[in-house]
Amino acid sequence: MELKEELLKYLVKEGPSLKDGNRVWDIGSRKFLYMNPELVEKFLAMRNHDRYKELVINKEIEMLKESKDFLVDSIGKGNFNLIDLGCGDGQKAKVFIELLNDCQNQIKFCPVSVSEELVNLTLENVKKENFPCVKDYTSKIACFQDADGVISELRNSEYQGNVVLLLGSILASFDVNDYLFKLSNSMFPGDILIIGNGIRKGERLVNLETYKHPVFKDWTLPLMKELGFKENEVEYDVKFNHVRIELVYKLKVDKEVEIEGKKISFKAGDDIMVAKIYKYFSEELEKFCKFYFSDVKLLPDSENEYALVVCKK
Repeated sequence: MELKEELLKYLVKEGPSLKDGNRVWDIGSRKFLYMNPELVEKFLAMRNHDRYKELVINKEIEMLKESKDFLVDSIGKGNFNLIDLGCGDGQKAKVFIELLNDCQNQIKFCPVSVSEELVNLTLENVKKENFPCVKDYTSKIACFQDADGVISELRNSEYQGNVVLLLGSILASFDVNDYLFKLSNSMFPGDILIIGNGIRKGERLVNLETYKHPVFKDWTLPLMKELGFKENEVEYDVKFNHVRIELVYKLKVDKEVEIEGKKISFKAGDDIMVAKIYKYFSEELEKFCKFYFSDVKLLPDSENEYALVVCKK
């Protein structure tokens, strides 16, 4: 199914909501942001932007390296599937595997993404490192919401354990309780989930300017074009609604589209939300994880703005 059709069906299903008398349409499902080559290209460009690399990519890489001893001890011995949810380009997976090079574990590496292009890029980048501990490879083309099914499928007699990477603040795009509940139910005792997520300190209304950077508009604008809007017909903005940051486009024009005989009438002044980002205080995030995992360790960075959370089932 083409992205435009997927978006329109989602809009028909969800319909608009009213907020302060203003209609808001929600296409903020994370899967849409990787569902065609242009979006993938824009995503990779964002990852290479200096500011994003500093805040997320380099931050997580540094934290993984600093936590090497704890991570290795937590994983223990035995073969396992290394499942890279929302795999990106494989850069962070490579760093993580390097931490295990001196261990006796044998690993089957499995990148997971809704984008076949990103899965193939990750496999290519990891395979060319010739890691001695990686003995097998597989991959899955799947939505983030289907991650629990992927985890359940991969376990077999040779690779009985699972270590799941959920880095890059992917968790921030979902209802934390629902997502962690599903992941936990698909995992067995001893399995590990490693989360990388931004955390808050002080007032909740912070860091909006980060998401107003043009790189986020460049990444998300193709979604509006898929719906039939030109760049000059929309205005990008970032809002905070007390629980999450929302990336939205305000419509400047009326527009009507049709899907399977059903018409959607957009009006000037409507907002279309293309992404949502939840951030929690460190104690909140740790509490949520402890609802679903028996052993949880939150490892914040020195500025208390980002954290790794290591959760053992």
